[in-house]
Amino acid sequence: MVCFELIAHRGYPAHFPENTLLGFQQAVAAGARYLEADVQLSADAVPYVFHDRDLSRLCGVAGRINRLNCKQLQRYHAHAPDQFGNRFKSLPLLRLDTLVEWLATQPQVTLFLELKRSMTQVLSPEHAVARVLSQLQPVRAQLVVISFSIKLLQLAKQQGWQRLAPVLTRWYQLRHRSVQRLAPEWLLINWQRIPANAYCPDDTPPIGLYEVSDIEQAQDLAQRGFAWIETDDIGAMLAARHALEQVTLEHTITASDRVPEVNDVAAE
Repeated sequence: MVCFELIAHRGYPAHFPENTLLGFQQAVAAGARYLEADVQLSADAVPYVFHDRDLSRLCGVAGRINRLNCKQLQRYHAHAPDQFGNRFKSLPLLRLDTLVEWLATQPQVTLFLELKRSMTQVLSPEHAVARVLSQLQPVRAQLVVISFSIKLLQLAKQQGWQRLAPVLTRWYQLRHRSVQRLAPEWLLINWQRIPANAYCPDDTPPIGLYEVSDIEQAQDLAQRGFAWIETDDIGAMLAARHALEQVTLEHTITASDRVPEVNDVAAE
């Protein structure tokens, strides 16, 4: 078996609303050591952990997060009604400072935090990045800042942030000069953007692929050198990976039992 690491994509959205504190807590309880989340700004520049620009899918109401202030956003709940009905109807939207406070109690966990481009509709790019980075300082060692925007990552680097990972939209971009100048710790890309039968290059940073929730597909990608996999179903994927590891271990033990001792061979 080829080993690979699993990243909990937006927490544990297969069973809990995405980008919620409950989802991240349950992902870690299931064994996750790597999490991925998104951040954007409310109308009054408060960082919220939220993916979509519109509130409809997660909150069941119309409106854009960057057009509502913090007080207004307190009225809404991150319960993903189309997926979970009213099961999580009391879950609040997650502020970044709340996530940071909890993350500080989980030193074994690394978070990949995506800076959304929509932040620049509230503040200038420089001030938007600074607003987020200022809240990340207590857990700086646990944070990798990621983004589809090279400009936002460049600004983060200029402001002293070293742990960076661009999210690529095309395979050829991993060789792009702007990407290489970032000296990224990881690269991230949708697995569907990888050329058929392509292998992970040896001369690039580790490449994380999203989103994969099938263990056989993850194993195939790992055999091609892609050892970082983002998944929506972290609990099931960790359990399946553990089962594969156990089978591999049992086969290894069985095979070793069949190898004669050196002294026995000599005696024969």
